[in-house]
Amino acid sequence: MVLEMKKDVIYRCIGSDFTNGIIACGYMTKPLKEHSQYNFLIDYYSCFLLLSGNGSYYGEEGKRYPLEPGTVVQRLPGLVHSTEVTPDGSWLEFFISFGRSTYDYLCSLKLLPIASPVIRTDFDDSLLSSFSRLLDQMKKADDTELPFLSLKAQKLVLTLLQPQIKSSNADSMKEAMEEACRYLSPEIGSSLSLEDIAARLGMSYENFRKQFRKYTGSSPAQYRTMQRMKHAKLMLLSGISIKETAALTGYSDTYSFTKQFTHTVGMPPGRYRKESLG
Repeated sequence: MVLEMKKDVIYRCIGSDFTNGIIACGYMTKPLKEHSQYNFLIDYYSCFLLLSGNGSYYGEEGKRYPLEPGTVVQRLPGLVHSTEVTPDGSWLEFFISFGRSTYDYLCSLKLLPIASPVIRTDFDDSLLSSFSRLLDQMKKADDTELPFLSLKAQKLVLTLLQPQIKSSNADSMKEAMEEACRYLSPEIGSSLSLEDIAARLGMSYENFRKQFRKYTGSSPAQYRTMQRMKHAKLMLLSGISIKETAALTGYSDTYSFTKQFTHTVGMPPGRYRKESLG
């Protein structure tokens, strides 16, 4: 993946309390010395991975840490610190921020903070794709999806801070396909197209179809149909009419639903209900 030197950020909030509800991420450029931040203090948690450029980090005690590509910097709530930018126009970072209460919870699990505010890590195209995917999802998500994205942001932070558990390319693709299954399963009657899902995952449609079949053994369209039929069976057995079941599973008319159900299950929905209930 080619890194583009362009600022692209998003700030969202779960609820109305910014300190505890903030969830933010994005690519930040800092080309000038004026972009350095001295005696900086925030009341929520944030960290960034420096993708290009150089600079220095200074803690409260004045200790200097050199910053270079592959450096991860933690900004802990309530901790005064400074980041000094080498003003050569090459600074590009990806940052992730979440609320103080989330930080406190991760501390209670002894997952945060780590011993040093600055560590080294490796990054590859897989990790960069995860960053871009989170940023894109944050922009498009409605408020009800933000808690789920907060969990993804936390996982990415822990991945950065604990390189030994960092996902491989295969793990990253597995995560993307599991997310695709989530889009295809709960939103049975959704009008979300397969092309839309591929875009949300940051993938081309053809690559999405290829990877999804490799992961699940079926195409996205086949998987969606099987999920719809699975839900249709449960609805029919619970006494919901064929007409209403068709509508609830995303079919525009009873005929289309009955045809698909018969093709998939091997018998019409009425017969399926009669034989299953004895």
